[in-house]
Amino acid sequence: MEEKINTITNQNENLDNQEEKLLKYKISHLISANRLKVYVRIDLIDKETEINYEDILNYVKEQGIIYGINENEIRNYCDKKEFAKELVAASGKDPFNGKNAEVVYNFDTSKGNKLIERKDGTIDFQNLNNIINVKKDDVLCHIIPAQEGADGIDIYGNKIEFKKGENANFNNGKNTYITDDGLQLKSSADGCVKISGSAVLVEDIYTVNNVDNETGNIDFNGSVIINGDVRAGFSVKAKQDIKVRGLVEGAYIEAGGDLVINKGMNGMGKGTIYAKGNITSKYIENAIIKSEKSIYAEALINSDVTAKESIILRGQNAAIIGGISRANDMIYAKTIGSKINSETNLVIDLSNYQEEQAAFAKKRNENLKFKNEFNNKNKELKELEETIDFIFNSNIENKNVMHKSLILKRMKLNNEINDIKKLLEEDIPTDNIANHKVICKGIIYTNTRIAIGWMKYRVKQDVSYSKIYNDGSDITVVALNPSDLD
Repeated sequence: MEEKINTITNQNENLDNQEEKLLKYKISHLISANRLKVYVRIDLIDKETEINYEDILNYVKEQGIIYGINENEIRNYCDKKEFAKELVAASGKDPFNGKNAEVVYNFDTSKGNKLIERKDGTIDFQNLNNIINVKKDDVLCHIIPAQEGADGIDIYGNKIEFKKGENANFNNGKNTYITDDGLQLKSSADGCVKISGSAVLVEDIYTVNNVDNETGNIDFNGSVIINGDVRAGFSVKAKQDIKVRGLVEGAYIEAGGDLVINKGMNGMGKGTIYAKGNITSKYIENAIIKSEKSIYAEALINSDVTAKESIILRGQNAAIIGGISRANDMIYAKTIGSKINSETNLVIDLSNYQEEQAAFAKKRNENLKFKNEFNNKNKELKELEETIDFIFNSNIENKNVMHKSLILKRMKLNNEINDIKKLLEEDIPTDNIANHKVICKGIIYTNTRIAIGWMKYRVKQDVSYSKIYNDGSDITVVALNPSDLD
Protein backbone atom coordinates (compact mmCIF):
# COMPACT_ATOMS: atom_id res chain seq x y z
CA MET A 1 0.00 0.00 0.00
CA GLU A 2 2.83 2.34 0.79
CA GLU A 3 4.54 1.67 -2.56
CA LYS A 4 1.36 2.53 -4.47
CA ILE A 5 1.04 5.81 -2.59
CA ASN A 6 4.63 6.71 -3.49
CA THR A 7 4.00 5.97 -7.17
CA ILE A 8 0.94 8.20 -7.25
CA THR A 9 2.95 10.90 -5.54
CA ASN A 10 5.72 10.65 -8.16
CA GLN A 11 3.19 10.76 -10.99
CA ASN A 12 1.66 13.84 -9.55
CA GLU A 13 5.07 15.44 -9.29
CA ASN A 14 5.79 14.69 -13.01
CA LEU A 15 2.47 16.18 -14.01
CA ASP A 16 3.28 19.23 -11.94
CA ASN A 17 6.66 19.54 -13.71
CA GLN A 18 5.05 19.25 -17.14
CA GLU A 19 2.42 21.79 -16.27
CA GLU A 20 5.16 24.04 -14.99
CA LYS A 21 7.06 23.70 -18.32
CA LEU A 22 3.92 24.36 -20.31
CA LEU A 23 3.47 27.51 -18.42
CA LYS A 24 7.00 28.59 -19.32
CA TYR A 25 6.79 27.92 -23.11
CA LYS A 26 4.39 26.77 -25.76
CA ILE A 27 5.44 24.35 -28.57
CA SER A 28 3.59 23.96 -31.87
CA HIS A 29 4.35 22.57 -35.34
CA LEU A 30 3.39 22.87 -38.95
CA ILE A 31 3.55 20.11 -41.62
CA SER A 32 4.28 21.11 -45.23
CA ALA A 33 1.64 20.22 -47.80
CA ASN A 34 3.85 17.53 -49.36
CA ARG A 35 4.64 16.12 -45.89
CA LEU A 36 8.36 16.47 -46.52
CA LYS A 37 9.07 18.98 -43.72
CA VAL A 38 7.90 19.68 -40.20
CA TYR A 39 8.44 23.15 -38.78
CA VAL A 40 8.55 23.55 -34.96
CA ARG A 41 7.84 26.87 -33.32
CA ILE A 42 8.59 27.77 -29.68
CA ASP A 43 6.75 30.61 -27.91
CA LEU A 44 8.51 31.49 -24.64
CA ILE A 45 6.31 32.59 -21.78
CA ASP A 46 9.21 32.74 -19.35
CA LYS A 47 12.22 34.26 -21.11
CA GLU A 48 14.61 32.42 -18.80
CA THR A 49 13.20 29.02 -19.60
CA GLU A 50 15.64 26.25 -20.58
CA ILE A 51 14.32 23.96 -23.32
CA ASN A 52 16.01 20.57 -23.56
CA TYR A 53 16.88 18.80 -26.79
CA GLU A 54 14.91 15.73 -25.61
CA ASP A 55 11.78 17.81 -25.08
CA ILE A 56 11.62 18.81 -28.75
CA LEU A 57 12.72 15.37 -29.98
CA ASN A 58 10.02 13.66 -27.92
CA TYR A 59 7.44 16.15 -29.11
CA VAL A 60 8.29 15.46 -32.74
CA LYS A 61 8.07 11.71 -32.24
CA GLU A 62 4.76 12.09 -30.46
CA GLN A 63 3.39 13.55 -33.71
CA GLY A 64 4.11 10.25 -35.47
CA ILE A 65 7.18 11.58 -37.31
CA ILE A 66 9.76 8.84 -37.77
CA TYR A 67 11.84 9.74 -40.87
CA GLY A 68 14.44 12.40 -41.46
CA ILE A 69 14.46 13.86 -37.92
CA ASN A 70 17.16 16.53 -37.85
CA GLU A 71 18.68 15.68 -34.50
CA ASN A 72 21.79 17.83 -34.93
CA GLU A 73 19.70 20.85 -35.91
CA ILE A 74 17.45 20.32 -32.90
CA ARG A 75 20.48 20.07 -30.60
CA ASN A 76 22.08 23.23 -32.03
CA TYR A 77 18.74 25.01 -31.84
CA CYS A 78 18.54 24.34 -28.13
CA ASP A 79 22.23 24.95 -27.40
CA LYS A 80 22.18 28.33 -29.15
CA LYS A 81 18.71 29.18 -27.77
CA GLU A 82 17.50 30.23 -31.21
CA PHE A 83 13.87 29.97 -30.05
CA ALA A 84 12.82 33.05 -31.94
CA LYS A 85 13.45 31.14 -35.17
CA GLU A 86 11.38 28.43 -36.78
CA LEU A 87 13.07 25.01 -36.59
CA VAL A 88 12.99 22.48 -39.41
CA ALA A 89 12.79 19.48 -37.14
CA ALA A 90 12.50 16.79 -39.81
CA SER A 91 12.99 16.57 -43.57
CA GLY A 92 11.69 13.85 -45.86
CA LYS A 93 13.36 12.64 -49.02
CA ASP A 94 12.17 14.23 -52.26
CA PRO A 95 11.30 11.80 -55.05
CA PHE A 96 13.64 12.03 -58.04
CA ASN A 97 11.37 12.12 -61.05
CA GLY A 98 12.38 10.33 -64.22
CA LYS A 99 13.69 12.52 -67.03
CA ASN A 100 11.71 12.71 -70.25
CA ALA A 101 13.29 11.28 -73.37
CA GLU A 102 14.74 13.98 -75.62
CA VAL A 103 15.08 14.26 -79.40
CA VAL A 104 18.45 15.83 -80.24
CA TYR A 105 18.93 17.24 -83.74
CA ASN A 106 22.31 16.68 -85.38
CA PHE A 107 21.89 19.72 -87.61
CA ASP A 108 21.20 23.41 -87.18
CA THR A 109 17.44 23.82 -86.86
CA SER A 110 17.46 27.62 -86.79
CA LYS A 111 15.70 29.21 -89.72
CA GLY A 112 16.94 31.94 -92.02
CA ASN A 113 20.18 32.66 -93.79
CA LYS A 114 23.48 32.35 -91.95
CA LEU A 115 25.51 35.30 -93.12
CA ILE A 116 29.29 35.23 -92.88
CA GLU A 117 31.37 38.30 -92.14
CA ARG A 118 34.50 38.62 -94.26
CA LYS A 119 37.87 39.58 -92.81
CA ASP A 120 37.42 43.14 -94.06
CA GLY A 121 34.17 43.44 -92.11
CA THR A 122 31.81 43.18 -95.08
CA ILE A 123 29.03 40.61 -95.25
CA ASP A 124 29.08 37.80 -97.82
CA PHE A 125 25.58 37.95 -99.29
CA GLN A 126 26.32 35.33 -101.96
CA ASN A 127 27.03 32.45 -99.56
CA LEU A 128 23.89 32.36 -97.44
CA ASN A 129 24.55 28.83 -96.09
CA ASN A 130 20.86 27.97 -96.11
CA ILE A 131 21.31 24.41 -97.38
CA ILE A 132 22.26 21.68 -94.90
CA ASN A 133 23.68 18.83 -96.96
CA VAL A 134 23.56 15.25 -95.75
CA LYS A 135 24.66 11.95 -97.22
CA LYS A 136 22.87 8.63 -97.30
CA ASP A 137 22.91 6.97 -93.85
CA ASP A 138 23.93 10.18 -92.05
CA VAL A 139 22.34 10.50 -88.58
CA LEU A 140 19.83 13.37 -88.67
CA CYS A 141 18.73 13.22 -85.05
CA HIS A 142 18.83 10.83 -82.11
CA ILE A 143 16.87 10.14 -78.95
CA ILE A 144 18.31 10.31 -75.46
CA PRO A 145 16.11 7.67 -73.73
CA ALA A 146 13.93 8.49 -70.74
CA GLN A 147 15.81 8.14 -67.44
CA GLU A 148 14.53 6.27 -64.37
CA GLY A 149 13.81 8.16 -61.16
CA ALA A 150 13.80 7.23 -57.46
CA ASP A 151 11.02 7.13 -54.84
CA GLY A 152 10.96 9.59 -51.98
CA ILE A 153 9.96 9.15 -48.30
CA ASP A 154 7.79 11.55 -46.29
CA ILE A 155 8.41 12.39 -42.62
CA TYR A 156 5.90 9.69 -41.61
CA GLY A 157 7.97 7.03 -43.40
CA ASN A 158 5.56 6.68 -46.32
CA LYS A 159 6.87 6.09 -49.84
CA ILE A 160 6.38 8.88 -52.38
CA GLU A 161 6.40 7.41 -55.86
CA PHE A 162 8.42 9.19 -58.51
CA LYS A 163 6.96 10.35 -61.82
CA LYS A 164 8.19 8.34 -64.79
CA GLY A 165 9.84 10.09 -67.72
CA GLU A 166 7.89 10.18 -70.97
CA ASN A 167 9.20 8.50 -74.12
CA ALA A 168 9.85 10.42 -77.35
CA ASN A 169 9.22 9.48 -80.97
CA PHE A 170 10.55 10.70 -84.30
CA ASN A 171 8.28 12.51 -86.71
CA ASN A 172 10.08 11.32 -89.82
CA GLY A 173 9.34 12.42 -93.37
CA LYS A 174 10.46 11.30 -96.82
CA ASN A 175 13.94 9.91 -97.51
CA THR A 176 14.51 9.03 -93.85
CA TYR A 177 14.42 5.84 -91.80
CA ILE A 178 14.54 4.86 -88.14
CA THR A 179 17.23 2.44 -86.98
CA ASP A 180 16.25 -0.92 -85.51
CA ASP A 181 16.88 0.22 -81.94
CA GLY A 182 14.52 3.16 -82.49
CA LEU A 183 17.10 5.68 -81.27
CA GLN A 184 18.38 7.20 -84.51
CA LEU A 185 16.78 8.82 -87.52
CA LYS A 186 18.95 8.51 -90.64
CA SER A 187 18.86 9.77 -94.21
CA SER A 188 18.02 7.24 -96.93
CA ALA A 189 19.32 9.51 -99.71
CA ASP A 190 21.85 12.23 -100.46
CA GLY A 191 20.24 15.65 -100.23
CA CYS A 192 19.48 18.43 -97.78
CA VAL A 193 17.79 17.97 -94.43
CA LYS A 194 14.98 20.27 -93.35
CA ILE A 195 12.07 20.46 -90.93
CA SER A 196 8.66 20.81 -92.53
CA GLY A 197 6.03 21.44 -89.88
CA SER A 198 7.37 19.11 -87.22
CA ALA A 199 8.63 16.39 -89.58
CA VAL A 200 12.30 15.85 -90.40
CA LEU A 201 12.80 15.05 -94.09
CA VAL A 202 15.51 14.97 -96.75
CA GLU A 203 15.01 16.63 -100.12
CA ASP A 204 16.95 14.86 -102.88
CA ILE A 205 15.90 17.52 -105.43
CA TYR A 206 16.45 21.18 -104.57
CA THR A 207 14.19 23.57 -106.52
CA VAL A 208 14.47 27.36 -106.72
CA ASN A 209 13.08 30.02 -109.05
CA ASN A 210 16.33 31.91 -109.69
CA VAL A 211 19.85 31.89 -108.33
CA ASP A 212 20.45 35.45 -107.18
CA ASN A 213 20.75 37.52 -104.01
CA GLU A 214 17.65 35.92 -102.58
CA THR A 215 18.95 32.35 -102.72
CA GLY A 216 22.70 32.94 -102.69
CA ASN A 217 25.06 30.27 -103.98
CA ILE A 218 23.81 26.68 -104.07
CA ASP A 219 25.88 23.70 -102.96
CA PHE A 220 23.66 20.61 -102.82
CA ASN A 221 24.19 16.86 -102.42
CA GLY A 222 21.38 15.85 -104.77
CA SER A 223 19.90 17.26 -107.99
CA VAL A 224 19.03 20.93 -108.55
CA ILE A 225 16.22 22.38 -110.63
CA ILE A 226 16.28 26.10 -111.36
CA ASN A 227 13.01 27.29 -112.87
CA GLY A 228 14.48 30.62 -113.93
CA ASP A 229 17.98 32.04 -114.42
CA VAL A 230 21.40 31.89 -112.81
CA ARG A 231 22.73 35.40 -112.35
CA ALA A 232 26.31 36.52 -112.90
CA GLY A 233 28.68 36.06 -109.98
CA PHE A 234 26.77 33.18 -108.36
CA SER A 235 27.58 29.47 -108.28
CA VAL A 236 25.54 26.28 -108.40
CA LYS A 237 27.08 22.96 -107.34
CA ALA A 238 25.25 19.65 -107.23
CA LYS A 239 26.45 16.10 -106.65
CA GLN A 240 23.89 14.89 -109.19
CA ASP A 241 22.06 16.54 -112.12
CA ILE A 242 21.36 20.24 -112.68
CA LYS A 243 18.57 21.59 -114.86
CA VAL A 244 18.27 25.32 -115.63
CA ARG A 245 15.05 26.26 -117.38
CA GLY A 246 16.20 29.81 -118.06
CA LEU A 247 19.53 31.49 -118.86
CA VAL A 248 22.94 31.25 -117.28
CA GLU A 249 25.03 34.39 -117.10
CA GLY A 250 28.63 34.75 -115.90
CA ALA A 251 28.22 32.10 -113.22
CA TYR A 252 30.00 28.93 -112.09
CA ILE A 253 28.09 25.66 -112.44
CA GLU A 254 29.34 22.23 -111.40
CA ALA A 255 27.29 19.04 -111.79
CA GLY A 256 28.15 15.55 -110.60
CA GLY A 257 25.77 14.22 -113.26
CA ASP A 258 24.22 15.75 -116.39
CA LEU A 259 23.63 19.49 -116.93
CA VAL A 260 20.82 20.95 -119.06
CA ILE A 261 20.43 24.68 -119.80
CA ASN A 262 17.21 25.27 -121.72
CA LYS A 263 17.84 28.83 -122.91
CA GLY A 264 21.61 28.83 -123.15
CA MET A 265 24.56 30.56 -121.52
CA ASN A 266 26.40 33.83 -122.03
CA GLY A 267 29.39 33.51 -119.76
CA MET A 268 30.46 37.14 -120.20
CA GLY A 269 34.05 35.95 -120.40
CA LYS A 270 34.01 34.55 -116.86
CA GLY A 271 31.27 31.94 -116.77
CA THR A 272 32.44 28.35 -116.24
CA ILE A 273 30.68 25.00 -116.44
CA TYR A 274 31.93 21.57 -115.40
CA ALA A 275 29.94 18.33 -115.48
CA LYS A 276 30.84 14.70 -114.95
CA GLY A 277 27.96 13.81 -117.24
CA ASN A 278 26.71 15.30 -120.51
CA ILE A 279 26.19 19.04 -121.00
CA THR A 280 23.23 20.17 -123.10
CA SER A 281 22.61 23.87 -123.78
CA LYS A 282 20.76 25.84 -126.45
CA TYR A 283 23.90 27.88 -126.98
CA ILE A 284 27.17 28.62 -125.18
CA GLU A 285 28.87 31.98 -125.63
CA ASN A 286 31.99 33.51 -124.05
CA ALA A 287 32.35 30.71 -121.49
CA ILE A 288 34.62 27.88 -120.37
CA ILE A 289 32.92 24.48 -120.61
CA LYS A 290 34.19 21.02 -119.68
CA SER A 291 32.38 17.68 -119.73
CA GLU A 292 33.65 14.25 -118.76
CA LYS A 293 31.26 12.92 -121.41
CA SER A 294 29.72 14.79 -124.37
CA ILE A 295 28.52 18.33 -125.07
CA TYR A 296 25.35 19.05 -127.09
CA ALA A 297 24.31 22.52 -128.28
CA GLU A 298 22.98 24.53 -131.20
CA ALA A 299 25.89 26.97 -131.16
CA LEU A 300 29.33 27.42 -129.55
CA ILE A 301 30.51 31.02 -129.81
CA ASN A 302 33.94 32.27 -128.71
CA SER A 303 34.16 29.68 -125.95
CA ASP A 304 36.74 27.27 -124.56
CA VAL A 305 35.00 23.89 -124.78
CA THR A 306 36.34 20.45 -123.78
CA ALA A 307 34.55 17.08 -123.98
CA LYS A 308 36.10 13.74 -123.03
CA GLU A 309 33.86 12.09 -125.65
CA SER A 310 32.20 14.18 -128.40
CA ILE A 311 30.96 17.69 -129.20
CA ILE A 312 27.71 17.52 -131.12
CA LEU A 313 26.08 20.62 -132.68
CA ARG A 314 22.56 20.16 -133.98
CA GLY A 315 19.74 22.46 -135.03
CA GLN A 316 19.19 25.05 -137.72
CA ASN A 317 22.58 26.73 -137.26
CA ALA A 318 24.64 24.01 -135.50
CA ALA A 319 27.62 26.36 -135.59
CA ILE A 320 31.02 26.55 -133.91
CA ILE A 321 32.28 30.12 -134.23
CA GLY A 322 35.57 31.23 -132.69
CA GLY A 323 37.19 29.90 -129.53
CA ILE A 324 38.61 26.41 -129.15
CA SER A 325 36.70 23.13 -129.07
CA ARG A 326 38.34 19.90 -127.92
CA ALA A 327 37.01 16.34 -128.03
CA ASN A 328 38.45 12.83 -127.88
CA ASP A 329 36.06 11.16 -130.31
CA MET A 330 34.20 13.51 -132.65
CA ILE A 331 33.27 17.11 -133.35
CA TYR A 332 30.03 17.28 -135.36
CA ALA A 333 28.56 20.54 -136.71
CA LYS A 334 26.87 22.16 -139.68
CA THR A 335 28.96 25.33 -139.74
CA ILE A 336 32.52 25.78 -138.44
CA GLY A 337 34.06 29.23 -138.34
CA SER A 338 32.71 32.32 -140.14
CA LYS A 339 33.67 34.80 -142.81
CA ILE A 340 34.19 37.60 -140.30
CA ASN A 341 35.57 35.68 -137.33
CA SER A 342 39.34 35.79 -136.85
CA GLU A 343 39.99 32.15 -135.98
CA THR A 344 38.21 28.96 -134.92
CA ASN A 345 40.21 26.08 -133.41
CA LEU A 346 39.21 22.42 -133.29
CA VAL A 347 41.23 19.74 -131.49
CA ILE A 348 40.71 15.98 -131.60
CA ASP A 349 42.75 14.50 -128.76
CA LEU A 350 44.22 11.11 -129.72
CA SER A 351 45.82 10.44 -126.32
CA ASN A 352 43.45 7.59 -125.53
CA TYR A 353 43.87 6.13 -129.02
CA GLN A 354 47.67 6.29 -128.74
CA GLU A 355 47.58 4.63 -125.31
CA GLU A 356 45.38 1.89 -126.75
CA GLN A 357 47.72 1.41 -129.67
CA ALA A 358 50.69 1.19 -127.33
CA ALA A 359 48.80 -1.44 -125.35
CA PHE A 360 48.02 -3.24 -128.60
CA ALA A 361 51.71 -3.27 -129.59
CA LYS A 362 52.68 -4.58 -126.19
CA LYS A 363 50.00 -7.23 -126.36
CA ARG A 364 51.09 -8.22 -129.88
CA ASN A 365 54.67 -8.72 -128.69
CA GLU A 366 53.45 -10.76 -125.77
CA ASN A 367 51.32 -12.87 -128.08
CA LEU A 368 54.32 -13.67 -130.27
CA LYS A 369 56.10 -14.93 -127.20
CA PHE A 370 53.02 -16.90 -126.10
CA LYS A 371 52.57 -18.40 -129.58
CA ASN A 372 56.14 -19.69 -129.56
CA GLU A 373 55.63 -21.10 -126.11
CA PHE A 374 52.29 -22.59 -127.19
CA ASN A 375 53.92 -24.35 -130.17
CA ASN A 376 56.78 -25.67 -128.02
CA LYS A 377 54.37 -27.02 -125.41
CA ASN A 378 52.30 -28.76 -128.10
CA LYS A 379 55.46 -30.32 -129.56
CA GLU A 380 56.48 -31.49 -126.09
CA LEU A 381 52.99 -32.92 -125.55
CA LYS A 382 53.18 -34.88 -128.81
CA GLU A 383 56.52 -36.40 -127.83
CA LEU A 384 55.15 -37.24 -124.39
CA GLU A 385 52.14 -39.02 -125.93
CA GLU A 386 54.50 -41.18 -128.02
CA THR A 387 56.53 -42.05 -124.92
CA ILE A 388 53.38 -42.98 -122.98
CA ASP A 389 52.27 -45.30 -125.81
CA PHE A 390 55.70 -46.93 -125.94
CA ILE A 391 55.82 -47.56 -122.18
CA PHE A 392 52.28 -48.90 -122.16
CA ASN A 393 53.06 -51.48 -124.88
CA SER A 394 56.47 -52.52 -123.49
CA ASN A 395 57.46 -55.19 -120.96
CA ILE A 396 60.07 -53.19 -119.08
CA GLU A 397 60.39 -53.32 -115.28
CA ASN A 398 58.43 -50.75 -113.21
CA LYS A 399 56.19 -50.23 -116.19
CA ASN A 400 53.18 -49.14 -114.10
CA VAL A 401 55.15 -46.62 -112.03
CA MET A 402 56.68 -45.03 -115.12
CA HIS A 403 53.33 -44.95 -116.90
CA LYS A 404 51.62 -43.23 -113.95
CA SER A 405 54.39 -40.62 -113.72
CA LEU A 406 54.09 -39.80 -117.44
CA ILE A 407 50.29 -39.50 -117.18
CA LEU A 408 50.68 -36.90 -114.37
CA LYS A 409 53.21 -34.99 -116.48
CA ARG A 410 50.76 -34.97 -119.41
CA MET A 411 48.01 -33.53 -117.20
CA LYS A 412 50.30 -30.73 -116.05
CA LEU A 413 51.37 -29.97 -119.63
CA ASN A 414 47.75 -29.84 -120.83
CA ASN A 415 46.92 -27.32 -118.08
CA GLU A 416 49.83 -25.11 -119.14
CA ILE A 417 48.73 -25.24 -122.79
CA ASN A 418 45.15 -24.26 -121.82
CA ASP A 419 46.43 -21.28 -119.79
CA ILE A 420 48.47 -20.00 -122.74
CA LYS A 421 45.48 -20.49 -125.03
CA LYS A 422 43.32 -18.29 -122.79
CA LEU A 423 45.96 -15.55 -122.87
CA LEU A 424 46.01 -15.67 -126.67
CA GLU A 425 42.21 -15.41 -126.79
CA GLU A 426 42.03 -12.20 -124.67
CA ASP A 427 40.56 -9.15 -126.40
CA ILE A 428 42.99 -6.94 -128.26
CA PRO A 429 42.32 -3.19 -128.78
CA THR A 430 40.68 -2.63 -132.17
CA ASP A 431 40.07 1.15 -132.21
CA ASN A 432 40.38 2.74 -135.64
CA ILE A 433 42.12 6.10 -135.94
CA ALA A 434 39.52 7.20 -138.48
CA ASN A 435 36.85 7.03 -135.74
CA HIS A 436 38.34 10.20 -134.26
CA LYS A 437 37.17 12.87 -136.66
CA VAL A 438 35.59 16.21 -137.50
CA ILE A 439 32.32 16.07 -139.42
CA CYS A 440 30.88 19.18 -141.07
CA LYS A 441 27.49 18.99 -142.81
CA GLY A 442 27.83 22.52 -144.16
CA ILE A 443 30.87 24.79 -144.50
CA ILE A 444 34.21 24.95 -142.73
CA TYR A 445 35.32 28.53 -143.27
CA THR A 446 38.82 29.74 -144.05
CA ASN A 447 41.13 30.39 -141.10
CA THR A 448 39.83 27.41 -139.17
CA ARG A 449 42.63 25.47 -137.53
CA ILE A 450 42.25 21.73 -136.91
CA ALA A 451 44.57 19.54 -134.84
CA ILE A 452 44.02 15.78 -134.76
CA GLY A 453 46.58 14.15 -132.51
CA TRP A 454 50.07 15.07 -133.67
CA MET A 455 48.89 16.37 -137.08
CA LYS A 456 47.65 19.91 -137.78
CA TYR A 457 45.60 21.32 -140.64
CA ARG A 458 44.70 24.91 -141.53
CA VAL A 459 41.73 25.57 -143.78
CA LYS A 460 42.97 27.94 -146.47
CA GLN A 461 39.78 27.89 -148.49
CA ASP A 462 36.24 26.98 -147.53
CA VAL A 463 35.52 23.25 -147.27
CA SER A 464 32.01 21.83 -147.65
CA TYR A 465 30.28 18.63 -146.55
CA SER A 466 33.43 16.92 -145.34
CA LYS A 467 34.94 14.46 -142.89
CA ILE A 468 38.42 15.23 -141.59
CA TYR A 469 40.61 12.71 -139.77
CA ASN A 470 44.21 11.67 -139.16
CA ASP A 471 45.05 8.59 -141.25
CA GLY A 472 48.24 7.98 -139.30
CA SER A 473 50.52 9.95 -141.59
CA ASP A 474 48.54 13.04 -142.62
CA ILE A 475 45.26 14.90 -142.22
CA THR A 476 42.70 13.53 -144.67
CA VAL A 477 39.70 15.50 -145.94
CA VAL A 478 36.99 13.44 -147.68
CA ALA A 479 33.38 13.90 -148.67
CA LEU A 480 30.76 12.68 -146.22
CA ASN A 481 29.08 9.31 -146.56
CA PRO A 482 25.49 8.77 -145.43
CA SER A 483 26.83 6.62 -142.58
CA ASP A 484 28.82 9.60 -141.28
CA LEU A 485 25.60 11.46 -140.57
CA ASP A 486 24.08 8.82 -138.28
